[in-house]
Parts: sequence; structure tokens; C-alpha cells
Amino acid sequence: MLEGSTMEMGKLYISLFIIFSMVSLALFFSEINHANDYKQYVNYQIERNGGLTGEAIDKVETYNQKHYGGKFKIQSSQMNQQFAFGKEVDYTINRKHKFFFLPILSKDISIKGSAISQIR
Repeated sequence: MLEGSTMEMGKLYISLFIIFSMVSLALFFSEINHANDYKQYVNYQIERNGGLTGEAIDKVETYNQKHYGGKFKIQSSQMNQQFAFGKEVDYTINRKHKFFFLPILSKDISIKGSAISQIR
């Protein structure tokens, strides 16, 4: 009788672990999707403003605060510069994702992007 109840508890813990893992992975992939949406917005701003100018950075940060709560950070060696038509601007979007039921685990999400200046 004791073995049966022990096995039931073991199955319960394993089932809960699997469910929490699946939910955590779903949230992780949702974060990656948000990062890709944010990357698309950054690309549009670079194209419209001729690079990561002060105005473009302000718009991107406002969008980040409004829609994502300030989760993302942009890094680029080409910040605060305006480029001529056809020049490529490279940047990286960074975010650290913490898994909700295992606080020890965290994963850095780093998405590289580039856009071409469309200002003549």
C-alpha cells in the first residue's frame, strides 16, 4: 500500500514539473516573438530617420516603454549618427529571460539586426 501512494506522489511531481516546463518554454518563445516584433520596429525607425539618430532612439525607447515595459536594450557602435542613403546600420537587441519557476535559470536573448538608411 505504501508503494502505491509513493508512486502516485512521484507521478504528481513529475507531471507538475512537465506542465511548468511547458508553460515556461511557451513564455520563452513568446519573449523571442516580442523581440522580433521590436526588431521590426527598430528597422522601420532606422530606415525613416537615416540611422539610429537621437530622434529614432527616442521613438524606439518610447515604444519599448509603452508596449514592452522597457524590457529591451539596443546596443550599436553606430548610435547617434545619421547615414546617407543605402548605408547599413547594425545593432543588437538584448534581453535576459528568467524562467518563472526556476529562478536559477536565465537565458540571454540577443538578436542581431541591420537596416538600410532610406534618407536621401
